[in-house]
Amino acid sequence: MKQFELFDDFHEQHFISIFNDHQTIALQGMSKKIPKIVRFLITDKFDDNFINSANTIWKFYYSGQTENIDFSKLSENETTLLKFFLISFIQKNTPSHLSIKFHTFNFLINHLKNNELEFSYANLKKLLIEIAPLENHQNTYAHIKFLLKLLILEDFPNFDIEDDYELEFIPRPKSFNSNLFYQEYEDSIDYPLISMIQQGFIKLNQVIKDDFKHIDKQTLLYSSILGLVYVTGLRPVQLAKLAVEDIKIDTTRTIDQFHRYSILIPYAKQARYVHEKIAIKLPEEVAKIIITYIERYNLNLKDKLFDLGENSACFCSKVINTQLFDFAPKAYREAVLAGDMIKQKYSFSDFRHHVGYSLAMAGSSAEEIAYILGHSSVVTARHYIFSTPELAQIRAQALGNNSLYKQMIAMLLTGRLIYKKDWHGKKVLGNIGSKIHYDIGGCSYEDKCLFQPVRNCYGCMYFHPFIDANHRNVLESIQNEINDLIKLSDGIGISRNPLIRVHESTKFEIESVIARCETHKGDIYEF
Repeated sequence: MKQFELFDDFHEQHFISIFNDHQTIALQGMSKKIPKIVRFLITDKFDDNFINSANTIWKFYYSGQTENIDFSKLSENETTLLKFFLISFIQKNTPSHLSIKFHTFNFLINHLKNNELEFSYANLKKLLIEIAPLENHQNTYAHIKFLLKLLILEDFPNFDIEDDYELEFIPRPKSFNSNLFYQEYEDSIDYPLISMIQQGFIKLNQVIKDDFKHIDKQTLLYSSILGLVYVTGLRPVQLAKLAVEDIKIDTTRTIDQFHRYSILIPYAKQARYVHEKIAIKLPEEVAKIIITYIERYNLNLKDKLFDLGENSACFCSKVINTQLFDFAPKAYREAVLAGDMIKQKYSFSDFRHHVGYSLAMAGSSAEEIAYILGHSSVVTARHYIFSTPELAQIRAQALGNNSLYKQMIAMLLTGRLIYKKDWHGKKVLGNIGSKIHYDIGGCSYEDKCLFQPVRNCYGCMYFHPFIDANHRNVLESIQNEINDLIKLSDGIGISRNPLIRVHESTKFEIESVIARCETHKGDIYEF
């Protein structure tokens, strides 16, 4: 098919603009978000460390290859969008093979011009569906989808946030490549982000406990919405239907006033029959924030829980990303505010898909997934089950590499690094299997910790890793457990073992601490 030749000449179509007036204005705003200097977060000693984004030609050496990206043949609007796309990709991954992404963008632009199509969600989605079955367009598909998702999250004209949800269900390449990357499985909410969110809720609960009166009302509103979206995968339309009385205290333990909470969720879409509301358990740290929000806003039982304005989808998108940014590590926030990085964004659909995939990975049935997500049929729920990776792919994920963005966030999640001799507080001591690990770091948590020491420390903000500790011994213990779990799963034919995912997360957190310590050896301590 001629229109799908990746390196079609596009110069003759240069004078044709695929952007409307609203998109041109949006691109002018987008150009202001582009960092002038784009730094490569992971480099070898022979690699270039950065590029100047303002240059017409990006020429740099990275990972054994010289990249030469020439923007001179593109229009100003095309150049702005392409640079924003490439930099966003670099921040989440690495600058390796950047020219391939460059050619994919040119292929897309050329395709739209040759077919006299506008630059819109509908036309990009149509192109993805057309190239999905073509073996030579697997990378093209992935890069265009990355751009499409990026435009949706940036609220770009002709790319509606409400369209994001269906992206997960359009046809994808079916191949299983040599790197064991399973292209049917996509979950944007990875474990560093989960750790970041959980730590954010813990911090906020501590602030509520210590200084209830001075906590910001917007923070309570935004974190309440994020908490519900994170736990339940609620759609904006469902959030808009919630009443205060839908938040329930199920039981109370008299000895310490410990409460168990739940929420009654309405179905987003009704079939021919009227469904009862769905009862979902709420974690205490999320429920307490919602209860505090209700108290601060003086809401009554019959009141609407949230006022989401005229466009609930846009409001929720703003809320989620504002609160995620507030929960993010300080170093990351400072880099974004200084214009050194483009802010990473997520949608409510990302969280909804995460809930579906997590349930599928845990072995839930289609009926159970449909119930939790509020579906009136099991059709969508089966997608999550069919899209989960088999054991071979899970093994590859557990033993393989992770994206740059994951590494960056994970490295910032634990507390301040310090040398053993300079720590005078409580030290971490615990076992993994039959091996005891000690002198790995200090703990600044003042109350009694309910989590297992060592195993749960490496993703905790109260854990202060010792720079001169042997963290690789801990990593070896976790790796041995992963190997045993994989062997066991292979032996009994369990294709989805949730314990492997848990251990994968722990392994990744330990690796991140090791990488962080190695970058600070020689310093007195880290600020």
